Amino acid sequence: MSTSVTKLAYYPGCAGATHAVDQEMSTKAVFEQLGIELIEMEDWNCCGAAEAEDPNMVYALNARNLVIAEKEGLNVATPCSICFYNLARTDKALKEDENLRKKMRDMDPSLDYKGTINAKHTLDILVNDVGLDEIGKKIKKKVAVKVAPYYGCYLERPSEIGFDNPERPELMDKIVELAGGTPIPFRQMRIRCCGGPLMMTRGDLAFEMSKRVLEAAKKEGADCIITACPLCHMMLDAKQPDIEEFFNITIGMPVLYFSQLLGLALGVEPKKLALNKNIVSTKEIEEKVI
Repeated sequence: MSTSVTKLAYYPGCAGATHAVDQEMSTKAVFEQLGIELIEMEDWNCCGAAEAEDPNMVYALNARNLVIAEKEGLNVATPCSICFYNLARTDKALKEDENLRKKMRDMDPSLDYKGTINAKHTLDILVNDVGLDEIGKKIKKKVAVKVAPYYGCYLERPSEIGFDNPERPELMDKIVELAGGTPIPFRQMRIRCCGGPLMMTRGDLAFEMSKRVLEAAKKEGADCIITACPLCHMMLDAKQPDIEEFFNITIGMPVLYFSQLLGLALGVEPKKLALNKNIVSTKEIEEKVI
């Protein structure tokens, strides 16, 4: 069931301002096409992904972001799976634990989060809040491709903060079908880790893990992979030439953000969706838009 969504506090995260500019541009283009205003949060800070060893620091960083949005009375929307994970688990923890709320206030009085808003991933907003029927009314083209939806580690887990089935997620599959494509089964790999967190310490293992995802998609006959995570996209797209060189293989698998695929179906120009910024060419995908 769709609800009236017209305005959201937009949290781009650190990746959106750097290596995931293609996700940033395509997300904004899709929401603009749907008539939903994304208001970037003023003076937002990192979600604390690099501070995982200190839970209180992660909570404090995200509490600050939640307070910024709460002052505007707007739910937080983020396209980044890792940012969603940190914002949503902080939101849940602060709403349920008065001692934690007090600890945050003791650290900094400005971290006084009342819990009147929610932190959401853009995929959740599009499918569950806006609704597929409403989006379907604005579909202009068919993207006639076979797609491997890759959810990765963060998007649906833990289940306490997720918005899809953590073991058998399907929301990106629905986006593919709405866009006119065909989601391939890809059941064994769609929630496996891409190896991104290991890239700086064990690049060989990270490459192996991403190679398995890429080769599984190719074996299933996919024309492309879609993802919602900047880290997964970096590993599967930006690092794909390095993986090919490391293993002396050829893969040639385009990797899109789900927002890029949906944007094509909504009639948005490829350049506005930043498809020209993808490392592996998306030309063959664009040619199948009818």
